[in-house]
Amino acid sequence: MAYTSYQVLEKKKKNKLECFCALCRSPRVIRYSRRLQKRHFLQILSLALGVTAATYSWFDFKGIFTLPLIWAIFETTHKSLYRKDLKCPYCGFDPTWYKKDVKFARQQVEEFLKQNPESPVLLRAKSLHENFPETRS
Repeated sequence: MAYTSYQVLEKKKKNKLECFCALCRSPRVIRYSRRLQKRHFLQILSLALGVTAATYSWFDFKGIFTLPLIWAIFETTHKSLYRKDLKCPYCGFDPTWYKKDVKFARQQVEEFLKQNPESPVLLRAKSLHENFPETRS
């Protein structure tokens, strides 16, 4: 039994959300959520406690003030991974830019398709155009 690239992706990584791209209708898998989860907060707290314990001889309990710094690093990293995951790898459509500025989102998609001429979206469009009957005026 031959697997498609989507089935292989599903077997390797735990899926968060399966959806379709709003522009090209390609199946997508979004692994990161928009917000941090409970396990992330536990990781942040345990890391802050570990840093406090490691630096106790120098800073006493003042090392707990690393908590906001660690939280900011976690939040920034998670948000950047989420934003990277939202952008469609086939057509370059980014829904967050579409919400902010439609013209800029369209320009990004056009640039992406110019840089990636072997994109499945362009190949599909070319095959549809070739199979479409000509109209006579």
